[in-house]
Amino acid sequence: MLVVRAGVERPGYPVAELSHGSVVTVGVYDGVHLGHQAVISQVTALAAELGAVAAVVTFDPHPAMVVRPDSAPMQLTTLAERLALMGSLGVDIVYVVAFDDDASRESAADFVQRVIVGSLAARAVVVGDDFHFGFRRQGNVDLLRSIGAVEGFVVHPIHLIGSTLGVAYSSTEIRKAIVDGRTADAERMLGRPLNPGT
Repeated sequence: MLVVRAGVERPGYPVAELSHGSVVTVGVYDGVHLGHQAVISQVTALAAELGAVAAVVTFDPHPAMVVRPDSAPMQLTTLAERLALMGSLGVDIVYVVAFDDDASRESAADFVQRVIVGSLAARAVVVGDDFHFGFRRQGNVDLLRSIGAVEGFVVHPIHLIGSTLGVAYSSTEIRKAIVDGRTADAERMLGRPLNPGT
């Protein structure tokens, strides 16, 4: 698995391995829980179908640690753990955006042009149907579709996947379970022990 680390100040540049384009998903993916795994599974399956590479765009540190540090959530995994888990799921490239004050002010459209188009030559983008990104979370599925229509990528929005606990798999729900002492519930949503190395 190739890991590309890029700051917002660097222009988009094509990764050499992307001669056939990529299928991209974007998110922090903290925990790489069962919901995340389902999204990544769709990315890798579509990439295989298109003869493209499977790519995940993630952020380090968590954007909330920059935008609202006083209320940033507890992290479920370190970046190294996330990378290892993504690699085990068949991801070809992880593009790590160095999230800082400059990144927090980047418009959603600029982010798409710089990373999804300029760096990853996306042919398809897979995100949750409630996905928001960019400065003040102004980017969404509709914006992705409008840019994709011009730049040649297709957007595949997917619904959040529910758990056996009656809630959608989410890092937020896993954190709540941990705080409440419901370790078994947290591990059920993660699909593994709390420590990914165990």
